[in-house]
Amino acid sequence: MKKLLALLLCFLVVGMIASNIITKNKEPEVQTPLPTETVNTDEPNIAKTNYAPISEDNVTGFETSWFTGATDANVNLQASYNEDVINVEYAGTSLDSALFFREGIPFKQDNNYLIVFDIESSVSRNVELVLKNVDNGEILYSQPIAIGENKQIRFDFKMEKETAWNGEFLLKVGYDGQEASSSFHTITIRNLNIVNISNPDTNIKVNHIGYRINDQKQVVFPYSQGDLFNVIDVNTGAIVYTGAIKNKVTNAMTGESNFIGDFTNVMTPGKYRVESQICGTSYEFEIGDHVYKTVATDLLKMLTVQRCGYELLPEYIGDLAHSSCHHADALIYGTDQVVNVTGGWHDAGDYGRYVETGTKTLSDLFFGYLANPSYFGDDLAIPESGNGSTDILDEARYELEWLLKMQTAWGEVYSKVVTPAFAGDILPEQDNQPLYVIGSSTTNTGDFVAIMALASQIYRDIDPEFSNRCLEAAKLSWEYLLSAVNNGMIKNPEDIQSGEYRDDKDSDERFYAAISMWSATNDEQYLKVAKEIFNQDNTSAEGLSWKDMGGYGRYLYLINANAKKDQAFYDALETSLRKDVDALQGLAYSDGYLTTLDHYSWGSNGSIADNGILLTMAYNITNQMSYRQVAVEQLNYLLGKNVLNRSFVVGYGQNSPENMHSRLAKAKNTILKGALVGGSNSDRDDVLLQSLGQDIPPAKMYIDRYNSYSTNEVAIYWNSGILHLIMQLD
Repeated sequence: MKKLLALLLCFLVVGMIASNIITKNKEPEVQTPLPTETVNTDEPNIAKTNYAPISEDNVTGFETSWFTGATDANVNLQASYNEDVINVEYAGTSLDSALFFREGIPFKQDNNYLIVFDIESSVSRNVELVLKNVDNGEILYSQPIAIGENKQIRFDFKMEKETAWNGEFLLKVGYDGQEASSSFHTITIRNLNIVNISNPDTNIKVNHIGYRINDQKQVVFPYSQGDLFNVIDVNTGAIVYTGAIKNKVTNAMTGESNFIGDFTNVMTPGKYRVESQICGTSYEFEIGDHVYKTVATDLLKMLTVQRCGYELLPEYIGDLAHSSCHHADALIYGTDQVVNVTGGWHDAGDYGRYVETGTKTLSDLFFGYLANPSYFGDDLAIPESGNGSTDILDEARYELEWLLKMQTAWGEVYSKVVTPAFAGDILPEQDNQPLYVIGSSTTNTGDFVAIMALASQIYRDIDPEFSNRCLEAAKLSWEYLLSAVNNGMIKNPEDIQSGEYRDDKDSDERFYAAISMWSATNDEQYLKVAKEIFNQDNTSAEGLSWKDMGGYGRYLYLINANAKKDQAFYDALETSLRKDVDALQGLAYSDGYLTTLDHYSWGSNGSIADNGILLTMAYNITNQMSYRQVAVEQLNYLLGKNVLNRSFVVGYGQNSPENMHSRLAKAKNTILKGALVGGSNSDRDDVLLQSLGQDIPPAKMYIDRYNSYSTNEVAIYWNSGILHLIMQLD
């Protein structure tokens, strides 16, 4: 009972903290500034408007893939997605004189097919159904059919012959020798489906995990698969929705012609799959209220797996359990001074620890928490579970404690802790190389100030002593920043091999730091500096990556209760935000998968997650639904609705990575469940990619191999990005 009361008290405090940092979106009046110690009890402002059921539109963008043809007859076709009306003006002289047909149907050898449709005619007459191999003219099947009143035609067909990739469904509707067919009449075909019941092609692209009940739900067909698609209830086999396949998009990034289906109005919780009119099917997926909660939990626990200097038992991380590692003091490179820098997270597939990526990761955790403070409880089975504090903040604090060790007595912040060479495929506790603290810069010092000031707000009522410690550390490094000149990117010494994370621009980090200090203290001196930085370089308020962090500062200002006291500055930052997301929308609308990339580089999945976050930020500020819709599509991409038909989160979806680049997982001969891999990389930054053919489209440049580190590595800041996106959306 005490633990329950403590947990309830924690969640109450969480709501109060979030309310102090953010304000309601729709309130026009300016609030009076509050002293730092005063808690605003208003609800958070971040909008969570759900989609209402949309008006079904199966017309706009629809073009039929079925045709009529004639020799000496006169026929025409009126087609909708689920109904084809053949107007027979003159039937000609034979049954072959007029045809209704579609080519490009794959009939695979030894596969069984179900062909089903409803048909009626305004006159009683005969037609003939023919299945044909277009390439060699061979007839595969034929059947005469007497038609008149509406009836269903349903038959099984086994492909006994060699595979016909260019098969044809053909209905002969010319003159049948009877007087009735010689006059004008109509033949109507409805709900025509050709289903491979032996070995259907799982090539229809969906989010493998599923869709929230009220979210937009779209499906991508990688080529023309007919006019309609059906949503099937997996448990009952029933068709619960039929919609149009439409909106053809030529996609240079994938080398496909994409077609789109929308089933947003399927809102009943359950497990489903999508089938196309012509032989295609999707992986199964769920529709429900919180379909992402399980994957989100493992996305967060991936950070627990990455802990350095901590004995992680099986009860916390299962078969990835390992002993404490890297607990020796580290030598400050170029000196004889050693420091204790134990703790923190291993950055990626190797065992280095970096300030830039750690602060990016923490930014995502904190902003995700502010958007959805009750999303995680205190029961995720991490070492701190059950302590009365939400586990997302417990995990964040583990990194914060390490960051505090990276600060010097005068406020400068070191960049990283690494070994001379990347470790082999060994457990972290087996990596006994000496540790080095390397480099410092104004960029990582700015990141440090920003995250410590933000942490001071997050933990203010949870742990006031720790909150004050974070704020004092932020102030110390802020004073250092004021007198420090941008000292450029950090490069490795010749005898050190590690990630460099080069960043030669510090205005975005300084902007983020200034806004965060102002938000934490209500002291106008920090806001004055932020405005000066922005006026000199308005790109300083852009970006959500480890290299460009200004977007976090921009959003932190826009959601602050006092932001509109300076309406001009507020408007400038909102305009900046809109400019960024409008550009992303433009990219999305030209891509069949609604992906917001024009180039697939190392860590493309992280970029997609960050773009999704940016779109949710814009939605929260503007309430413009299209921003949220495109944000949802970025998550859909990462979870399977992509050209590779692959969920990029390890262990989730029917086709997820099995050979991720993680030394720990490799040494344990297992997977790192819940890790987001880097994704497609058209720059070919590893040997395996360089061996791929030159004609492979950019979005397909991915290899599920351990040594394809530029596509299949894991990283804490990619995980935090998709986790932040889920917390904004769910």
